[in-house]
Amino acid sequence: MKSNGLEYVFAAVALAGILQILVGIFKLGKFIRLVPQHVMFGFVNGLAVIIFMSQLEQFKKIVNGQSEWLSGSPLIIMASLVALTIGIVVFLPKFTNAIPASLVAILVVFALVFFFGIDTKTVKNIASVSGGFPPFHIPNIPISLKTLQIIFPYALIMGSVGLTEGLLTLNLVDEITETKGNGNRECIAQGSANI
Repeated sequence: MKSNGLEYVFAAVALAGILQILVGIFKLGKFIRLVPQHVMFGFVNGLAVIIFMSQLEQFKKIVNGQSEWLSGSPLIIMASLVALTIGIVVFLPKFTNAIPASLVAILVVFALVFFFGIDTKTVKNIASVSGGFPPFHIPNIPISLKTLQIIFPYALIMGSVGLTEGLLTLNLVDEITETKGNGNRECIAQGSANI
C-alpha cells in the first residue's frame, strides 16, 4: 500500500466497508457467538491494558524538554480525581441505576475542576483541534483486477478486524446489560461508515 499511494488506502477502506455490509446482509454476524468466552475476556483485557498504558502519559509533564512524572500536589490532585471517578462508577450503581454512573462521574469531576479552578490537562493541551473532515471523493485509481489484487487483502484484514472488535464488544455489552444486540445491523452500520 505504501508504494501505491493514499488513494489506494481510501479504496481499501471503501472495499472493507462493502465486505462488512455483505457480512451483515448475508447474516454472518451471528457467528461471532462461536468465539469462546476466554477469547472474549482476553480481547477485553487487552483493550483495558492498551487504554491504561495510553493514560499513563497523563501523569507526566514536560520540564525543560524532558518528560517527568508528576509529583507533589499535582500528583495528589490527579490521583484524587481518578479515585473519585472510579469510586462513583463503582459505587453509584449500588444506589441507583436511573442515571449512568460514568455520566455522573464525568459531570461531578468536571464541576470540581471547573468551580475550584483545578489546573488539569484538556484536549487543547494534548493536541490541536482544528481542520475538518476530508472532502468526499471517489478514489482516483484504475478499476482493474490488478488494483483489486492490491487492495483486497488489506480490505479483508481491515474489515475482519473491525467487525471482530465491534461484534465482540457487542457481545460483551449484551452480557453486561442482559440484552441481545443485532450483530448483522452492527456489520451493516460499520460497513456504511467505512464507505
